[in-house]
Amino acid sequence: MQIALLSISLVLATSLSVSAVVPKWSSAFPNFSHSSIEILVTGPSLAVIFLLFFTDELADYFGTKKVLITGLLIYGFFGTLPIIITNYWLLLFSRIMLGVGLGLINGLAVSLIGTFYDGEVKDRLMGFRSGFEMLGNAICSYLAGFLLVISNWHSIFLVYCIAFPICILVWKYLPEPEKNEAEPKISFIKKIKQISPDLIYLSIIIALYQVTYVGSTVRISEFVLQQHLGTVNDAAFIISVAPFAGLIGGILFSRIFKVFKKYIFAITLLASGIGQMIVANSKSFMMSAVGMFLITFLDTIFVSFILNQANQIKNKNSIHFNTSILLVGSNVGIFIAPILLGFITDIFNISAPINSYLLCGYSLIICGFISLLFVKRFNNK
Repeated sequence: MQIALLSISLVLATSLSVSAVVPKWSSAFPNFSHSSIEILVTGPSLAVIFLLFFTDELADYFGTKKVLITGLLIYGFFGTLPIIITNYWLLLFSRIMLGVGLGLINGLAVSLIGTFYDGEVKDRLMGFRSGFEMLGNAICSYLAGFLLVISNWHSIFLVYCIAFPICILVWKYLPEPEKNEAEPKISFIKKIKQISPDLIYLSIIIALYQVTYVGSTVRISEFVLQQHLGTVNDAAFIISVAPFAGLIGGILFSRIFKVFKKYIFAITLLASGIGQMIVANSKSFMMSAVGMFLITFLDTIFVSFILNQANQIKNKNSIHFNTSILLVGSNVGIFIAPILLGFITDIFNISAPINSYLLCGYSLIICGFISLLFVKRFNNK
């Protein structure tokens, strides 16, 4: 059952697996702005945001397994549809529909771990889940980069066929969670009113953090080209290998959490800022790759930590709903990353990709230091 449960997470981060194709899309759609091109990468998150609010109700009404299987089938069909699409708006539509599929499974993939397990087993599986998420991203990114080299940009969408074998695993091996009939049904509006300040705070934090991570992932291809560090194929190599660093982060999460505990939040922010600065100051292809590997490794640690807090938040809502709200925050950050970074860099006339890394790097380091001071202050009281 654990493999079937964890396998669902293989698809959760794959919307970003096609990031290496951004320069090719810029050539294919010359009449669209750079931010419009980047939205093709992050666009699925828009659909995920809306669907996450309702997956709890859909799972209660139709059954968790049916919702998961439907989501995987939608993801697989619309994910591979761009193989035959040449129109920008149809491509955007197919990407958003891929997000609909992701939205149906995203919250359940995380919260079901808390439903079936608790204690150290739950903490370990949470880390493994993030690792599987990065493993799926790594596999799809590697295959997408390979297909981009040997064929054209349309072929990279074959990577989304990964959904179909996972669908079989879920159907055969994942049990339907038992419904708690004693638990009173709460309306959606009432659930919204019961959201705790802690949950809102963590949602905002994860959204802002994802802006920095996704910004670095989406812009690495352009950065490598503009800084004359390599080719599009070299950038595809970074994007395809970096998720393996995230996989290691997921595997090590529970151990790292035991060592650093309450300091893990501040330390991750600081280290992520350093990773952004390494990329910004890269003088070689290898240095930029090391910076991206560090950023990806830490993203898994940070997101695992935040999502793990869904079970610790004390309010009247279910774990499913708390997790969904945190994932809404995460996907808001993913979607607005190119828009927000593009807006800020345009205002200050610093549109070169290097400036995005500098902006994110300084912001993360400052926030990390502030968080570290707060932790020390409360510990001394």
